[in-house]
Amino acid sequence: MKYFEILDAGNKPIRMSKIILGGVPFGTTLDEQQSFEMMDKYFERGGNAIDTARVYCDWIENGHSASERTIGCWIKSRNNRKDVILITKGGHPSKEGVSRLSKEEILSDMENSLKALQTDYVDLYLLHRDDTSKPVNEIMDTLHLLVQQGKTRAVGVSNWTCDRIIEANAYADKNNKTRLVISQIQWSLAECFPQNFDDMTLVCMNPREYEKYLEMGMPVMAFSSQANGLFSKANENGLENVPKKLLKFLTLENINRFNNLKKLCQRKGYSRTAVALNYILDNKLNGSAIIGCTNLEQLYDCMAAADITLTEEEIESLI
Repeated sequence: MKYFEILDAGNKPIRMSKIILGGVPFGTTLDEQQSFEMMDKYFERGGNAIDTARVYCDWIENGHSASERTIGCWIKSRNNRKDVILITKGGHPSKEGVSRLSKEEILSDMENSLKALQTDYVDLYLLHRDDTSKPVNEIMDTLHLLVQQGKTRAVGVSNWTCDRIIEANAYADKNNKTRLVISQIQWSLAECFPQNFDDMTLVCMNPREYEKYLEMGMPVMAFSSQANGLFSKANENGLENVPKKLLKFLTLENINRFNNLKKLCQRKGYSRTAVALNYILDNKLNGSAIIGCTNLEQLYDCMAAADITLTEEEIESLI
């Protein structure tokens, strides 16, 4: 396994595996037994970080908090809380699209997450979305309070632009508040655009954001790190036959990247999944990849990515 470190609010290292297990399907698409087996096998192979959110899986009937509750039950049954880097997110907008980043809403989301996860703290707490109309100091003061209360060791954000992160950390530095230490955005070998997902609250990696992250030296957690399986599906059925839900990724640039991926895999004998993930794991930008698996075969395929290393030249050849 490949690992990286972030610092908690007390400047103590949090050592995380670069392949992070996404908890979206736990308790819904995967029942409790299947979810437990997935987490067991992930940890057996060197993984130590699980990513979930308060909002998972509100879009499924009876799915509210299923992911957090299932993860909490697994941790309790395995008695391994100290071995797990537990990540959750709050502050997601309402179903009607109304921002939920007030102090009361963030604190409430945290309390409900801790209750569902059956723990008194998480290792990393992220805000799921931003609201640029809201002063950043109000948000940072609330995150600082969560750290002071011992409810999280470190804080970060999801779907924030680098400009807002820079503004937030400037405020934190000036006022002796807790800094943001990590960012989670949509990033994969495939280029993507928020408008293609009909959700302009998403932030996707682009050349400007990439350079800003390099300047900040901030690690990035990539969600949709395999572009929802675009390259594996294209490999199985051809680009012209990918599922309808993946058509949003079929840009000319991504067709070129798929062809570059095939060439590198043929030359090196690597799996497409491993190369696509290592585009993030071995990138000069400190990246970790959240994987979403619905069966053990997918999990093993993803975990095998840690067995190879791409050179900077090989990464450059993909894009």
